[in-house]
Amino acid sequence: MTSRMLSLVILALAIALAPAPVEAAGSCSGFAVIKSYDEAAGTAVIKYVKGRESAFFPKTEGSPNNSKIPKKCRGKVKKKTTLKVTPKGGRMTVTQVRANFSGKMLNDTEDASWVPAEINKLVEGKTKVVVLVRQGLGKDAPYGITTIYLPITQEERDEIARLNAVGEDVD
Repeated sequence: MTSRMLSLVILALAIALAPAPVEAAGSCSGFAVIKSYDEAAGTAVIKYVKGRESAFFPKTEGSPNNSKIPKKCRGKVKKKTTLKVTPKGGRMTVTQVRANFSGKMLNDTEDASWVPAEINKLVEGKTKVVVLVRQGLGKDAPYGITTIYLPITQEERDEIARLNAVGEDVD
């Protein structure tokens, strides 16, 4: 065999033996209501619902229309309604609670009870949120909530209106 033919055979074998792509290889997002939270198990049960992106990701006049949230969850991922929650850890491992208007993580990473308390408030209030879902590392790792985006508050809407009122056109 020539080296070219050998290379093609090796490439074909590599493609054939490569693991199939995971449907949720990256994060996906969805509107949801958190139905319950089991702190001992570290899981939350969610129900996917319909929602409007503008209720969570407000934009001032003239801002770009692109979204920072990943594509919507589909298929097998939407069937996963019991999701892992990580209440403590570093900024990259903890389940983050965010208000998109300020762009900041609201978590108190020093307080291990902060995330459970916030999730329990969302459960009690039956609050619609945006969840970012991702499968953990490893072949059979559970799906988990990486980020919870809270809806915009009236105070934040007032700030957007104020910014729009004082804005000026630039030529």
